[in-house]
Amino acid sequence: MTGLARRPERLAALQKTTFDVLVVGGGITGAAVARDAASRGLSVALIEREDWASGTSWRSSKLVHGGLRYLQSGALSLVYESLAERERLLRLAPHLVSPLEFLFAVLPGRWVSRPVLAAGLTLYDWLSLGRGAPRHRRLGRRETLAAEPLLAGAPFSGGAIYRDARADDARLTLENVLDAAALGAVPVSRVAFQKPLRNPDGECPAASLRDVESGTVFPVRARVTIRAAGPWSDALRRTEDAAAAARMRLSLGAHVTVPASRLPVARAVAIPVESSRLLFAIPSGPVTLLGTTDTEYRGDPDAAAPRPEDVAYLLARAGEAFPSAALGLEDVVAAFAGLRTLRIGRRGEVARASREEILETSPGEVSVAGGKLTTHRRMAVRAVDAAVAVLGDAGARARVSATRDRSFPGTPEGPFEAFVADFVRRAAGSGVPAGAARHLALRYGARAEEVVSLVRETPALARPIVPGLPDLEAEALFAARSEDARDVSDVLIRRTHVFWQARGQGAEAASRVAEILRAELGWTSAETEQSRARYLAEVSRSRAAVATRV
Repeated sequence: MTGLARRPERLAALQKTTFDVLVVGGGITGAAVARDAASRGLSVALIEREDWASGTSWRSSKLVHGGLRYLQSGALSLVYESLAERERLLRLAPHLVSPLEFLFAVLPGRWVSRPVLAAGLTLYDWLSLGRGAPRHRRLGRRETLAAEPLLAGAPFSGGAIYRDARADDARLTLENVLDAAALGAVPVSRVAFQKPLRNPDGECPAASLRDVESGTVFPVRARVTIRAAGPWSDALRRTEDAAAAARMRLSLGAHVTVPASRLPVARAVAIPVESSRLLFAIPSGPVTLLGTTDTEYRGDPDAAAPRPEDVAYLLARAGEAFPSAALGLEDVVAAFAGLRTLRIGRRGEVARASREEILETSPGEVSVAGGKLTTHRRMAVRAVDAAVAVLGDAGARARVSATRDRSFPGTPEGPFEAFVADFVRRAAGSGVPAGAARHLALRYGARAEEVVSLVRETPALARPIVPGLPDLEAEALFAARSEDARDVSDVLIRRTHVFWQARGQGAEAASRVAEILRAELGWTSAETEQSRARYLAEVSRSRAAVATRV
């Protein structure tokens, strides 16, 4: 089976090894940094205070895209790089990143007109440089309505169809972690950075860490530390200097999901709203995802959550675009929000702030933050380049990054759709229905066979976690055994999509999933109940934004 070594073995390796690189932060950026550094032959430790992707990295709009609206601010290099990385991910991780057709509908009086849209999409096509994406198609009002009947009643003047891509953001992060481990890195979640331990000469050969599960504090030795803590970057900096000034500016991006039956969009729809923002309505299996907001956030990153006004805003903008749907609070399945990390600079609307990454170096340290899900690999390359420079002679043995053409762990050989069709045929012999088998192939790629093997051993694991959804109980066991899941929330929020796709957010399934994890991880009854309760608390936090009218 693919996966990670047992956690005690990884913890022991943290304590007995002197690493070239210690990466702090297990979101998409930190996971990609660890993968890139390990691909160069460097010894790497990767730590995350909670679960992989548990911060911003699972709370995105789940898109891999060039950033059409960034053209307005002249960020051509960012768009060009994003489009290149989009096509690379489609090729190297087809089970995690898939093409998605968009309909851009123009509403009068917004920041984009039909001529501006046509010019922008022409430039978007040109920046793609024939990388396989079809060119955009311009639509008149009648053609736009034919493409998306739900727009009937909205005062749109026309639109266009173009292609970008969707991603499973949490699992893309996880497969970066898994591949980093396959390349020799030592990744351990539930380990918190306490403070740097410095020599008198100012160099930082070690850091104090805390095992969150046991409370044990121990040192780790590393020649350079790469901080990839995203919204927690300033807090991490203050572990050394409590008076350190803030360097990051945070923006809250909220999302809601509604049943697909209530908003059955035929393809992803982009609607221009104020402040150069786009409202996306993205078909996502049993739900349609609506997002996102972009508002300044000044609170504790740990407390970031959607607010009632965020939910009301998204429903109101959706109501303008799809008046016939008449969406209300009662339609919301789930609400979630993440934080974007931006550089502090000229004040103004965060929606207009640059999305390029922030990269800083100092003796023994590199800090990387910001950027986009789409460009995570290129961000990692630049961060590790900086770390190699900081390493000096010790970095001279580092090889060139191998991630440019390296497939992700679940990527099968040959055409992806052919793999899916063949897998569905083979899984039928194991008692897995065709719909569930296709779901497994699309989620796990070549690793789906490992999930089916659990069903062969225990046929009862072919039961759905939540009736009506394709997620299987075997996936909960697989998550604990091979994907480092150590909590009910890990399974239902990040290894599967139950949290944001199931009516009731899978609250009724939390007990059964907790029992599966108890048997695999050796929990006590108290630990089992605590894990279940933590998930229900996450559900309550999501529902709080929906329970209040504004």
